[in-house]
Amino acid sequence: MKRTLILLVSTLMAIAAGAQDKFAICKHSKAKPSVATYHLYDRAQVAQADFDANGMLVVSYQGEQHSYPRAEIDSIVFTRPAGYDDIIGVRPYNKMFLSETFASSLGHLEVATIRGVAWAYSSTYKCAIATGYSNKKTTPSESYLYTPAFDFTNTTKATLEFDYKMNYPGSTHRVLITDAFTGDPATTEWITLVDHGDIENPGSFNTTKHISCVIPSRFLGESNVTVAFYYSCNTSSSTWELMNVRMADLSPSQGGDQPDQPGGDDPTNVNRNNVAKSANKEVWRLEFPKIVGDDMNLVITHSTANYGITYSLEWDCAKRANRWTCYEMYPSNSVSNVKRSDDFREDPDIPTQYQTTLADYSGSGYSRGHLCPSSDRLCSREQNSQTFFLSNMQPQIQAHNGGVWNKLEIRVRDEWNRDSKRDTLYVVKAATIDDANILKHTSRGLIVPKYFYMALLSVKDGVYRALGIWSPHASGSTTEFITIDELEKRTGIDFFCNLPDDIENKVEAAYDASYWGKP
Repeated sequence: MKRTLILLVSTLMAIAAGAQDKFAICKHSKAKPSVATYHLYDRAQVAQADFDANGMLVVSYQGEQHSYPRAEIDSIVFTRPAGYDDIIGVRPYNKMFLSETFASSLGHLEVATIRGVAWAYSSTYKCAIATGYSNKKTTPSESYLYTPAFDFTNTTKATLEFDYKMNYPGSTHRVLITDAFTGDPATTEWITLVDHGDIENPGSFNTTKHISCVIPSRFLGESNVTVAFYYSCNTSSSTWELMNVRMADLSPSQGGDQPDQPGGDDPTNVNRNNVAKSANKEVWRLEFPKIVGDDMNLVITHSTANYGITYSLEWDCAKRANRWTCYEMYPSNSVSNVKRSDDFREDPDIPTQYQTTLADYSGSGYSRGHLCPSSDRLCSREQNSQTFFLSNMQPQIQAHNGGVWNKLEIRVRDEWNRDSKRDTLYVVKAATIDDANILKHTSRGLIVPKYFYMALLSVKDGVYRALGIWSPHASGSTTEFITIDELEKRTGIDFFCNLPDDIENKVEAAYDASYWGKP
């Protein structure tokens, strides 16, 4: 679609004219450019549509305010999009937990100051402001601006976004999150949601920056989640102006804006993962196989604030082994911004007694073979580092790891992850850990698999294609390209179970050689 933006005056005139009964905003996903999302409204219930000072289109609808960054809007139209029914035009979110514009105060946010200058409301700039500069000098300061508690009990996806301005160096800025707020930020155990290094200081108050981040899965399903904006400085300080803080529920199970994730909670999908019964609320995603879902099989998701999910995995605690790793590939997370980190280490999300360790691999004769490769996650330092958790490894013969397996990984990355081939590529990588399909146990109890394999699902312009890859664990082994149905027979794992059953049955029964090529 041609990127055109109808000006505000046209918008207001069209709403007032009442010539059509629908008002639609068209957005194309940055991550998946070919996917169009229409946010469809009944115009009679649109009280106002206006651009604010920060370039956000704010739509007042049924007593709520819905915001769209101007840069992400492809067009605003006043007819029903051709071929789209009402159910396709979805609301941009199911629920707005918080929408604070700081029009006249700090609103629902509260301040707790450990020392020095506190967060405050600026009536001049209509923002929340943090600075250590007061009375013409810098005062060592430490202060929190924190939200009310959010109830994520029925939420499977939520995002936090905010705008800010900043100038001068010398301070620390973080966004923190917890589900165990004590009432005192200083005694609360926080987890960093957005780190100091991710909050850019443009060095000029003329620049407004925007940050949007996904709430980590461990907080979804919890009933007492608090977010805090943390500021501290010593002998020098920057000034942080915070605007337009929004916390939105994007749960696909409630009709959220997830056009690339069909069927995640479809009651007719009989073999889908049950989000409500899982401790990990990401299991509805298309890359997920069917989880075992018991106390001895942990489902873990690693993610970052700026790039979302890095990968997910299922960990068999009894065997101290990875059952599978799964992840998505699309344009925005396929960029190369950093180099390989090589910081191999234990996964802190696995209890110590069930972890594999660096000592387990030392002297074993086997490589620490990545499942989600380092080279598939070069978008950020943090995402790349997460690929070096030992939970994302299998003991691997180096001649296989650096040979056959490496060539397959390059094909995934360079051949099948091209924009011309996919909107999103869903990847599952694993090795056999069942007793009938292992080569041996090492002296420290690591399972050495007999086979490595991949399950791939590609979607392009709404068309799904799937491929199974089977690779015997040996130097120079012969790779097989097979159907997902055949891969499921060999592994006992139900791949892509969250697809609608009709699509799943069709794509898993076929291997399209004209699309995937030959082994």
